[in-house]
Amino acid sequence: MWWGHGFGCFGFFIFLAIFICFIVTRVCMFRRYGGCGRRWMDDAEAILRRRLASGEIDEAEYQKLRDALKR
Repeated sequence: MWWGHGFGCFGFFIFLAIFICFIVTRVCMFRRYGGCGRRWMDDAEAILRRRLASGEIDEAEYQKLRDALKR
């Protein structure tokens, strides 16, 4: 009889560990991708700044593309 109870507790702890891993994963993904969708825009602006710094685009093109991102 006590074997069944022991495996029941073991199963509960496995379930609890999986649940905690799920919650941690969700929190990490929320922090990485953001709740508001602002992060992709920050990344796009960083790419534009890098392209401007490397000389791929000039300041006028940078301004035009940045304004297009904000719309």
